[in-house]
Amino acid sequence: MPLSADTFTINLYMALASPVVGSGIAAGAARFANGASWDFTPSTCPACGRRLGLLELIPLVSWAAQRGKCRGCSAPISRSYPMIELAAVAVALWAWLATPGSVFAATCVMGWLLLALSAIDIRTQRLPNVLNLALALSGIAVTAMIDMNLIVEHLAAAAIGYGALVAVEVAYRRLRGRDGLGRGDSKLLGAIGAWVGLQGLAACLFVAAASAIVFILVASRVRGTEIRGDMAIAFGPFLALGGWVTWVYGPLIF
Repeated sequence: MPLSADTFTINLYMALASPVVGSGIAAGAARFANGASWDFTPSTCPACGRRLGLLELIPLVSWAAQRGKCRGCSAPISRSYPMIELAAVAVALWAWLATPGSVFAATCVMGWLLLALSAIDIRTQRLPNVLNLALALSGIAVTAMIDMNLIVEHLAAAAIGYGALVAVEVAYRRLRGRDGLGRGDSKLLGAIGAWVGLQGLAACLFVAAASAIVFILVASRVRGTEIRGDMAIAFGPFLALGGWVTWVYGPLIF
């Protein structure tokens, strides 16, 4: 089904805005990690406190032009900024190539929220409630726009996804006497369930668990460290990957 001119224009603007979205995600993740406010106060250098000029806020270009350093004090600027900006562009490009144009905008929203949650979880091992809630509500809204008859199933998927990981969290704590899974992970799976429905939950968990295992094996081999039962990793990015793959390509057939 061909897209209307208005839908194509919106999709094009969203694709072009992806570096700016990535810049906002990177800045928001840094502020959350540092305990700073999430408001729209002007960006400053974390080292010298100097307010950044407009040219210093251009995604990707400014970091490269300044060779990864502050123009004022020459303090290094984290590589996470251009990496997250590139990741936001990759989300839009992936969505453009792999999903119908009618859900391109929705797919970008999902991908950028998952990217924001992953960036924060990697730095702090926390998943903010406000972003999990935004992901869940947007999933229900998109489901309603696609087919109102699916609302009940996707609400049930959100509840089951949340409840399943809470049960794992509680059982692990009772059996091992320590925490093995954060409540934010349960909320994230519930939010993803609002997007992918009941059939997608198993696929999401499979991709998340498999990718986490591969990451641990590769990381331990590269670092030359032993795999231990008390190793702590951020599970949010792997759940995000599972949710993204399931939404874009559909539930896996086992």
